[in-house]
Amino acid sequence: MKKLNRRNFIKGSGMLTLASMGGLQLGFAKGLGQKGGSGKDLLVYVFLNGGMDGLHMVPPRSGSDYSEYVNLRPSLHIPSNASLPLNGTSLFGMHPEAPGLQSLFNSNKMAIVHATGLIEANRSHFEATRYLELGVAGASGASSGWLTRYFESSLSTPHDAILPSLVPSYSNTDAVLGDSASLVLANPQDFALQAGHWSWEDEVQATLTEINSQVNTPERASAYQTLNASAIVQNIDWDNYTPGNGATYPDSFIGEQLKTVAQLYKANVDLEVAYVPTGGWDTHNNQTGVFNDLASDLSAALYAFYQDMSANHSGEFTVIVQSEFGRRAYQNSDNSTDHGYGNPMFIIGDDVVPGFHGQFPGLAINDLYEGDDVDVTVDYRDVVSEILMKRMGNPYLGHIFPGYNDYTELGVVNGPSLTPIYDDSFDVIFTSGFDD
Repeated sequence: MKKLNRRNFIKGSGMLTLASMGGLQLGFAKGLGQKGGSGKDLLVYVFLNGGMDGLHMVPPRSGSDYSEYVNLRPSLHIPSNASLPLNGTSLFGMHPEAPGLQSLFNSNKMAIVHATGLIEANRSHFEATRYLELGVAGASGASSGWLTRYFESSLSTPHDAILPSLVPSYSNTDAVLGDSASLVLANPQDFALQAGHWSWEDEVQATLTEINSQVNTPERASAYQTLNASAIVQNIDWDNYTPGNGATYPDSFIGEQLKTVAQLYKANVDLEVAYVPTGGWDTHNNQTGVFNDLASDLSAALYAFYQDMSANHSGEFTVIVQSEFGRRAYQNSDNSTDHGYGNPMFIIGDDVVPGFHGQFPGLAINDLYEGDDVDVTVDYRDVVSEILMKRMGNPYLGHIFPGYNDYTELGVVNGPSLTPIYDDSFDVIFTSGFDD
């Protein structure tokens, strides 16, 4: 018998055309394992679009690299007495407008991985971002995103998960390409049925929910779950949310994005992965002013999210922060920076192994990639893969990252050390009995 895959399953669900939910992309849940009790973390992946300047966010603070840094950026560098000190090292500090990140690091809730990136340099925003979101090393005909393939290979995502995947943004991302079960929505208050006159919405939704709950077909099940999810989200009191631990989110888009993630997770909607894209980091000019504002917002938002979530969900979430590439090691004629290569990644949570990881390649001219950029010494997939295995319980690295077969453990998080599986021999199908 022919198996029904998720994409065709969702496309065949006529009831979904009744819902126009502000960028909604939601279908029947993933159905590749038992319900609940997996013990996995909430994975929050913050992607800094535009190419964050890692040397500005985590600047050298002493030693030969600091001397090279000052020479490369005579009017742009952050003086050693201005950067924020980090426990356990005198070599690097944190940007002065990022005290929240400093606090997380100094409280042993944050790890920094030096010099990460694609294994092949690419200074194009579009191409580098696409490769990272598709989870491929370079030019590829990949038709799905790496998070789509993560869910395809997950053995513990509940078959009836309400909202397992979220992109709190106004536009989609290739990370969830091919996954019709991902909710792409900047404002969850827009997640409502829009069919007929507004005054009928509650009655229409209730009637449709009852009808579809009584008919045992995949299409009806999909419609029922979508309507059920909409009702649950509509019942959340978004305007009167009180963050845990007295956390205060900044009044910015990244602040609203992370607050939405926290609210949905606490509403028990089975949220498993949130991919959070936030932009503005392309600092070719006016870097000091623009970067200061961005660093302040990012730092405050991540600190608030950690404080909020740790109040009642300590040890249940891991945050990854990454950009498509770093900036040139030297300043440009506008006292700013152009596209570069290697960059730090941040990992935040209660189960991180705090401190610096990886190898910083140095800033001497012979150490720079092509004499211009911080070189890459760590494949970003090593960082992500460790978290997927140790915190999310998914060892199917060959399916999630096609062509990747040389995982190197860095020791950035605690958790069970699974054996990577590089072949792609499993069937990506429903296991809920939906055959035809």
